[in-house]
Amino acid sequence: MDISIAKAKKTNVKRYVFWGGVIVLCALAGNYLLFLGKADFAVDRDTLVYDQVKRGEFSILVRGTGLLIPDNVEWLSANVEGRVDRVIVKAGKLVKKGDLIVKLSNPKLEQLLEETHWELEARLAEAKADVVEKKSALLAQKAQMLDAKLNYESSKLKQEAHNELFRKGSGVISKIDYEQTRLATIQFKQRWQIQQEVLTTMNENLQVQKEARMARLNKMRKELERAHQQVKHLNIYATIDSVVQAVAVEPGQRIAMGGNIAILAQQDSLIAELQVPELQIRNVAIGQHVVIDTRNSKVAGVVTRVDPAVVNGNVQVDVKFVDELPVEARPDLAVEGEISITEIADTLFVNRPLFAQSQSHSSLYKLSEDGQFAERIKVKLGQGSISQIEVIEGLHLGERIIISDSSSWDTYQKIRIN
Repeated sequence: MDISIAKAKKTNVKRYVFWGGVIVLCALAGNYLLFLGKADFAVDRDTLVYDQVKRGEFSILVRGTGLLIPDNVEWLSANVEGRVDRVIVKAGKLVKKGDLIVKLSNPKLEQLLEETHWELEARLAEAKADVVEKKSALLAQKAQMLDAKLNYESSKLKQEAHNELFRKGSGVISKIDYEQTRLATIQFKQRWQIQQEVLTTMNENLQVQKEARMARLNKMRKELERAHQQVKHLNIYATIDSVVQAVAVEPGQRIAMGGNIAILAQQDSLIAELQVPELQIRNVAIGQHVVIDTRNSKVAGVVTRVDPAVVNGNVQVDVKFVDELPVEARPDLAVEGEISITEIADTLFVNRPLFAQSQSHSSLYKLSEDGQFAERIKVKLGQGSISQIEVIEGLHLGERIIISDSSSWDTYQKIRIN
């Protein structure tokens, strides 16, 4: 009998354990079904990013990336045809105004310079010889005029004496001699007057010839000056204090007149060209303050131009610096810029949820107080910044929302967070 009683007690214990386990499993299953019934979809917590609604000063910024570009760029070109003998300066070197960049050669121009110089010397010698010849002719004419004057004065004296004798009627001089002397005096006077006119005409002619000769000499001097200038243009010099951006020629290369030689850019006149997404450009305006980040320094600037065209989804914004440029600043340096649109003194804002647009109504998922659920709500958003956006309606200070991508479950009103 003792053995049968022990077996009965052991069987009862097993029965109690079995039913107890069933009750526990039913309770757990009921609790799970009750918990699951509060949500339409379940999401893993590790895949979500949250943010909390904050209040305070809200800076509206627009970000763009771009390059430092020279504001003052000059192309050096060839003023004469030539062959590149030497490239003195390579791209990237700092140069001063007047520094030699490239040296060209052109034997024809050098020969033309020598021939023009010789031609000018020959014409100068011819001009001197012509002046001497004209002076000799002028002196000869003066001598002839002097002879005519002396003949006239001698004949005049003789006529005066004949006039006196003929008036007294002494018979010493006949009527014929008197008339011959009078006519000779008139003739000598006319010859003297003609010689005076000839001398005057010669002086005028000499002056005209001198002016013509000087004009020809000046023309020849201009040709010599042009030849000098052409030979001088075989040396290409820097026109400004700058950095050489590029050299477009190589030794041995032939360059036509007007061909590009090198490009210079002033190191201290750089501007930033930022590419701003077209969706953010509507609030950007001339005069707004900008902070340019060179990744080593930050420099203040101001917007000076907003391109009216959209290229590849971006709009170009030019920024002029108001602070001194850092030492690392150089053309084509990649930079980032933050354009300050405006400042709101006191408002609600949150880190920008993915795909959230400024000045729009959006659906966002707000977390419950225990963080186990998130429910979709309607929110009115205001102005947006680079990574934050203003909240107008739908959220309060301290509430948390999901800001990561919710496109895979945005059809559900409520989700559970595992």
